[in-house]
Amino acid sequence: MAIIERLRAFRSSLVFITLVISFSVYTDQFLYAAIVPVTPFALKEHGNISEHHTQFWTAILLAVFGIGCFLSSPPWAWYTDHSRNRQIPFIIGLLILLGATVMLWLAPTIHVQVAGRLLQGVASTVVWTTGLAVLVDTVGQEQVGEYAGYINIALNMGSLTAPLLGGIMFERRGYNAVFALILGVIGLDIVFRLIMKERSSSTASNHRPIDLENRRKGQASTVVDTQEIAEDTLSTASTIVSSSVNPKIPAMIRLLFSVRFIVALWGILVLAAVFSGFETVLPLHVNKIFGWDSEGSGLIFLPLSLPALLGPSIGKITDKYGGRWFVAGAFVALCPSLVLMRLVKDNTLSQKALLVILLVVVGLCLTIILEPLFAETALRSDQLRKQERDAGIARTGCSRGYYGQAYGYFNMAWSLGNTVGPLLSGLVIDAAGWEMAVLSLGLLCGVSAVPIVLWTGGYIFSKRG
Repeated sequence: MAIIERLRAFRSSLVFITLVISFSVYTDQFLYAAIVPVTPFALKEHGNISEHHTQFWTAILLAVFGIGCFLSSPPWAWYTDHSRNRQIPFIIGLLILLGATVMLWLAPTIHVQVAGRLLQGVASTVVWTTGLAVLVDTVGQEQVGEYAGYINIALNMGSLTAPLLGGIMFERRGYNAVFALILGVIGLDIVFRLIMKERSSSTASNHRPIDLENRRKGQASTVVDTQEIAEDTLSTASTIVSSSVNPKIPAMIRLLFSVRFIVALWGILVLAAVFSGFETVLPLHVNKIFGWDSEGSGLIFLPLSLPALLGPSIGKITDKYGGRWFVAGAFVALCPSLVLMRLVKDNTLSQKALLVILLVVVGLCLTIILEPLFAETALRSDQLRKQERDAGIARTGCSRGYYGQAYGYFNMAWSLGNTVGPLLSGLVIDAAGWEMAVLSLGLLCGVSAVPIVLWTGGYIFSKRG
């Protein structure tokens, strides 16, 4: 009996829930990235697409995935918050993912492949809304940044291992072996999600402080700033606040009545655009300059991904001291780091060493940025709940607040960046070359540092009592 009780407790433990959510992120990214090496083959052999049109349809399939994520985020986020048990939508997402994978695998025409890719985008929405809402319910606002670090590790490991393993399986065992590998990963994800037991609403709330203001006095960030302070310098402050607590306006809309939240979403969009855009153009560049094959091009992402292992430690620090200067500093550091990659244009040992060093810096900056912005997203849900509580408004249908809808916006920003990044980077590199591509990414990060430093953690010039 004691063993059974321990097993039951483990199913709803913080460690196991974090593992399950992190692995779901890994599965999502693995499925997305593992298919990339085999897409041209699938288009020619299974979609009856000529080699001349392969690049066009590859871009379409990438864009359709982002469109699926973006459009499905609002309704799924609403459903997540209004569901009495978040594990149910989480498992429904797995069924969608399984169906999407089978469609992509067996697709007889390009239209079925497009439909499968669209469904894959919907399944990704489930991970980035329902999954993250479950994680925040479990760990609480006070530790969101720290546990976002584990999400970052899973995301980077998926990006790193999927193309490598997918390429190896394709070369040695063929097209079907790639999907056998993917289905194996999904199968393990299914087992984890079925074993996981979501904590009850009352249990989860015990881990989420209602007001952390007194716990962080004198530190760089306050968790429950009222919207009046954040919007004080804008002449429309009173209108925004009254709208934020107007029960006639859906919570999904009221979440947007915060400049601080909008800036966090912009930071997430830029982060995703840089991450995915860089992921698109880097393999082509190292192949052109150094002559590296697909294996070498895959390994070059190692210095970019390894800094993610520091994510939990970085998140713990930003949870304690606030994220403003960490995020702003990372965006500022990204600017010269990306621009200096213009210098990598010769096949020499020193150029290879320079590239590796710059990739480590870029990877570290991307890791620093994600954790605080992840926490800022959860914060907006807590702010809205506090405003409703102060106004005496009773919530109906959302017993756990608005984490699902807040992370629905997170997913929309991420998917938009994931779509725009590769398209813009590809267009720039085709029109003006590698130098202009990394310059444009660097300038985007440098400019983004301005709103980030002004609004992350609350408006920088607001007076706190």
